[in-house]
Amino acid sequence: MDTNQIFKHSYIRILPALIWTGITFYICFLPGSELPKYNFLDKIYFDKIVHIAIYCIMLLLVIFSNIKYKYIKLIAIVWCISVGLLIEFVQGNYIANRSADIYDVVANIVGITIGYYLYHQNSKIAN
Repeated sequence: MDTNQIFKHSYIRILPALIWTGITFYICFLPGSELPKYNFLDKIYFDKIVHIAIYCIMLLLVIFSNIKYKYIKLIAIVWCISVGLLIEFVQGNYIANRSADIYDVVANIVGITIGYYLYHQNSKIAN
């Protein structure tokens, strides 16, 4: 089996999205005491910028995992929102020194929206 045949299978193409999601879970499930503290980053809302970037990339990785599947954009949006809500729930209930934050959810949705916009801009250029 050559490389082109391997990457035609969506279960191989979804690996980057799954790995990205796994890394996201790992980082978000660290206890708050293990996270670096930089006061100046709080002033520029660095945490929210990170959330936006993470979910923008996650959406694009899921969409590009199987571009030909009819509902892949909807699946990508639902996947990203579900991951974000699950993480906030777990942080708020089970992770030491972490809390759920509605503004993190908003930043996640902004990242998803930006990713969707970037996907459509890329689609227009490609066609």
